[in-house]
Amino acid sequence: MTELAADYIIVGGGLTGCVIALRLSQSAQKPKVILLEAGPDLSENPATASFLSALPLLGGEFDYYYKSEPVADTADRVHNLSSAKALGGGSIINYGGWLRADSADYNQWAEVVNDNRWSYAGLKPWFRKTECFYDTEADADLHGFEGPMKVTSVSAAQSGARKYPLREPVKQAWAELGIQPNLEKKGGRIAGLTEFIENSHGGDRQPSNKVYSLDRVEVFTNTAVHKVTFTDTTATGVQLNDGRKIVARKEVIICAGSYRTPQVLMLSGIGPAPILTEHGIPIVHNSPDVGQNLHDHFAVYLAFRLRDPSRGYALGSPSWTDPALFKCFPWDWVVSAPVPTTISEKHGVKPEEQKRNLYEVITLYVPPGIPGIPVDGTHIATSTMLLLPSSRGTVWIGSNKPSDPPRIQPNYFSNPLDRDTLIYATRQTLKHMLATKAMGAVVESETPMSAEGLSDLTPLTADASDEEIEDRIRRTGMHHPHAGGTAAMGKVVDTEGKVHGVQGLRCADASIIPIPLGGHPQATLYPMAEQLASMIIGDN
Repeated sequence: MTELAADYIIVGGGLTGCVIALRLSQSAQKPKVILLEAGPDLSENPATASFLSALPLLGGEFDYYYKSEPVADTADRVHNLSSAKALGGGSIINYGGWLRADSADYNQWAEVVNDNRWSYAGLKPWFRKTECFYDTEADADLHGFEGPMKVTSVSAAQSGARKYPLREPVKQAWAELGIQPNLEKKGGRIAGLTEFIENSHGGDRQPSNKVYSLDRVEVFTNTAVHKVTFTDTTATGVQLNDGRKIVARKEVIICAGSYRTPQVLMLSGIGPAPILTEHGIPIVHNSPDVGQNLHDHFAVYLAFRLRDPSRGYALGSPSWTDPALFKCFPWDWVVSAPVPTTISEKHGVKPEEQKRNLYEVITLYVPPGIPGIPVDGTHIATSTMLLLPSSRGTVWIGSNKPSDPPRIQPNYFSNPLDRDTLIYATRQTLKHMLATKAMGAVVESETPMSAEGLSDLTPLTADASDEEIEDRIRRTGMHHPHAGGTAAMGKVVDTEGKVHGVQGLRCADASIIPIPLGGHPQATLYPMAEQLASMIIGDN
């Protein structure tokens, strides 16, 4: 790789890096594009072919699995933070959910950065460009039908054969609690009960590096970047961990993820001056907001014992035999909802914001890695997740060595609104599973996870106290790997991803999203990357 040069250097071959690499390579000027990925290419690894087979990859050798700082509001626990280390990034290890945020979330993003290109209306063309939606009769204003990413609903997958036995009871139980179906999501509103949409194709995973072909891109895997190089304040290329350098004739674009991107910026001399000075890093630009504003989707998983496991309600049961049920992750419904006005008013939420969806509940027909809960058909599970957390964390460097992991303080559950929201949402989950006619006939009880320090946990009931629910969340809550915000648009970068204070450098991954968004991030990240790629091409 001696004396290498390119028009564009992309640092990080994850979701957004692959999109931008392809689009730049296809542009009229046919620029030379180099993509640098610290992890390997797992294209030939059979574990990455499907969503279920990839479950063991979480926490494995292709996951950075960063350790957080102890989090005071989660019983001083150290959290394991997943971040894929492979070409394709999170598309290699995620569960495949393709859930956009609510239109109000996108509109708030646009308002925060004063740029309507990031509103729901501004993003709609890029939503459509990204996807090949399964239902060609669907609203063409909401969906695309010719994009590279094939997207389907659970009930339409496998020619309609993928029907989970508890599909109707789960739906009916939510109706008992006043949660109504919202299958069309008109106007981009996701509140209510919606069907899970996935980016699966015939039950198979669609990694970003395959959907967005890199044939015209020079790709280097197992190649870690130390820092961006500069002449004065103009980016000139990158230096690798082994000391070699690559020249960028036009731009360096960092797509290394919400933990690694701020680390690369700081190692490059862009970040809070006190931290850079502490580690002997020459300051290129004092940017105090680098690494700040970390937001993530904090959640609590609950497992529920079935009254009659022999009926084949859960993965692992001898009666779970239909081949269609082994395709993709076993789920079908997702609920997004606001909290009661008594909670929002208590915390000073503006009246116009009180209908925002603050939490999500998913029913899972398998307990996905919940400690101590067997995958033998005896249990189903739920994920109850904060969609728009108010808590914010921080990422920073502990040394000037690129091989050292970033230090991460996520500050989960530190905001009073977050606490009241997740307690309420967990109670709704317990009511749904234990106190409705439809699911009460199926579920016997909640089963606490078992791990070191948790032997005193007792099963939660539908009438558990707020204190009992809060204690469970503090002691067992964990993140969905949906981190963002650490190189925030409007603070660290402008609305086209250009890093403030320097030239020739952009960030273009979840780190630039300035506020939490509902849904699941990949359905936003691909369109975001498409729009950013268009901006880069337009500039050059």
